[in-house]
Amino acid sequence: MWSWNVLGVALWVALIVYLTFIVQNIRKRRLRMIIERHHSFEWGNLAISIAEIAIFCLALGWLAGQSVFDNPNLNDQTRISAKVKYQSLILQPGASKNYYVKVDSSKTKNASQNYIFYTAGHKYTVPSRMATVSYEDNPINVTASTIPFKLAKLKQMDDRYQKAYVAVYTARYKNTAQNGLGMHAGKVATRFFLIRVPDTSFIKK
Repeated sequence: MWSWNVLGVALWVALIVYLTFIVQNIRKRRLRMIIERHHSFEWGNLAISIAEIAIFCLALGWLAGQSVFDNPNLNDQTRISAKVKYQSLILQPGASKNYYVKVDSSKTKNASQNYIFYTAGHKYTVPSRMATVSYEDNPINVTASTIPFKLAKLKQMDDRYQKAYVAVYTARYKNTAQNGLGMHAGKVATRFFLIRVPDTSFIKK
């Protein structure tokens, strides 16, 4: 399948070629200045070198912004296509109580959490930076509000699954020239898990 990512690859190759040209050009002009004109320094020669390096730095910064630092609006339908998959949670037996989701916390300086839960035939271990556990009346809590979930649809899932499900939001870059500049076309932009439970008693800590 044709992908606009070749555009981004071509631009990075062109930038590398340009860098090679700059290095060779600076060396050639300096040798000519010394051998032909017997000068050790010329303001004009320096200005050309600065201009070439400045153009390279600007191009590098722009390409890096398009690829490494790209942060698209998830509501921008010209760049992003999104879908939400809903799966019911499987109740797990515990020593003192049954639970839908287990919170595994690290006791280290860089404290982190993983959410562990089960759906039909699958076990998931998801870092907290990619997920939230929702048990309030409103399924879209503060963390989930950063993702464009549809409240009406989540309310339907509340009724269907008795507030025991996971909503997996996946945003993918469309195959467009703009996304191809950063070599993102067709790739996943973000994935987020909204883990819905009836109340806190179904969370094992």
